[in-house]
Amino acid sequence: MLFGLGAILLVAAGIACWRASRAASRSASALSAYALDEADALQALASRLNEHGFTLQHTSAELSPKLSELGAFLERPLVAASLPWVLRRLFGRPLKRRS
Repeated sequence: MLFGLGAILLVAAGIACWRASRAASRSASALSAYALDEADALQALASRLNEHGFTLQHTSAELSPKLSELGAFLERPLVAASLPWVLRRLFGRPLKRRS
């Protein structure tokens, strides 16, 4: 009688372990497929970043000398003092008078 009960428990435990291993295998394959999809998306994003990064670097190389010339021009005291007046005239706002 004791041997029969032990065999039944052994069979039940074996079935439970087999079901658990199947569930773990399904979860692992789903996780693997998800990781593969995410890796593909990251690879596409990295290639787009590399492409646009090269374009941005090229644009920066062209704009840097022009910006440094503009910066040297704006550093002059007369230009810096007249800049608020010019901006007000460009935007159509009258000069505020202090009373």
